[in-house]
Amino acid sequence: MHLLHTETIVSSSLTITTTQISKCMFNKDAFSNGQIASKIWLCEELERLEWDSVLTHIYAGWHGITAFLLLSRGKFSVAKIESYDIDPSCEQIADAINENWVFNNWQFKAYTADCNQMVAGAADLVINTSVEHFDSMQWFDNIPNGTAVVLQGNNMPHDQHVVNFDSLDSFVNTFNLHKVVYKGSKEFNYPDLKFTRYMIIGLK
Repeated sequence: MHLLHTETIVSSSLTITTTQISKCMFNKDAFSNGQIASKIWLCEELERLEWDSVLTHIYAGWHGITAFLLLSRGKFSVAKIESYDIDPSCEQIADAINENWVFNNWQFKAYTADCNQMVAGAADLVINTSVEHFDSMQWFDNIPNGTAVVLQGNNMPHDQHVVNFDSLDSFVNTFNLHKVVYKGSKEFNYPDLKFTRYMIIGLK
């Protein structure tokens, strides 16, 4: 029954998005193996903790795939997810992909915002899977102490990555959480590219 329910949600949401996404600046890399595998890894580890959330903020949420996976899997209890990205083209795409939950009393909503500025709302969980794109730690410094966080970064050379981490230890030490409940790394090996993604979950 759970599998059928999930398939119905996924089908409903994707059917709505076909024409909406075609009109936006959609980047198919959001559905690449590296992106999806990393986000499923995040979902699995977060679900194992059996946490719940009243309000989750996703920084640099891009096309809203992290939210889509968390909500469609249905194993992490979250009342509302808000996704923030500085690129204004992301808002409409993320809302379209997550239309099922936008419709469900705004359980999901995307916004255009600079996460280095103070983000409104008292989130009890902050997720950032794109820390390598931030040239400042202001976004992290603005998160209140005691807030739960899930962070991912990597060592992949890329012209849009302003920060790279050479090991899991360097990644953990950069953020120096008050309490780490999970830390790990995931290898990605392709014919023309190899990189490691790092993840930490804990309390700031």
